[in-house]
Amino acid sequence: MKKLSLIFAIICLLTTFNANAQSEKINWMSFEEAVKLNETAPKKILIDVYTDWCGWCTKMDQTTFIDKDVVAYMNENYYAVKFNAEQAEDVTINGKTYQNPNYNENAKRKPTHQLAHYLLNNRLSYPSYSILDKDFNIITVVPGYYPAQEFEKVIVFIGEDYYKDLSFETFSKEYAEKYRA
Repeated sequence: MKKLSLIFAIICLLTTFNANAQSEKINWMSFEEAVKLNETAPKKILIDVYTDWCGWCTKMDQTTFIDKDVVAYMNENYYAVKFNAEQAEDVTINGKTYQNPNYNENAKRKPTHQLAHYLLNNRLSYPSYSILDKDFNIITVVPGYYPAQEFEKVIVFIGEDYYKDLSFETFSKEYAEKYRA
């Protein structure tokens, strides 16, 4: 009976630990929410530009975007926005409205939203991440899938403004030596 009680207690403890680990997520928000929050507490904005049919986008959601270090850094240093590059809804940023004027709900493949063209500098590939400064100016566009440790380097490089003084290659080497030794 004692063994059974001990096993039950361990299972409960592990379940609680797993539930806590799963509850920590990136605080994804809409553009409107990011704009409003940015008015009183400015931060950089990271926009995950994705499509519903993109397998690598899903993989980022299932792996990199649930990594505890990525989640913690993103929530502390960025406003995180998910943007479907094929959505129908208009988005207004800094007084300019972006649309998807050729959107057709019944089309097999949806047309690309004007905002996706803008955020990705007309280099449409998914997933891609547009990182904006607090004034909504594009700092950089980062295309492709990244494992968590590699993505963490990217968001720290931009988030801490290392990009202003260092090449990414130099930063990556220093980052590996300092933080991942």
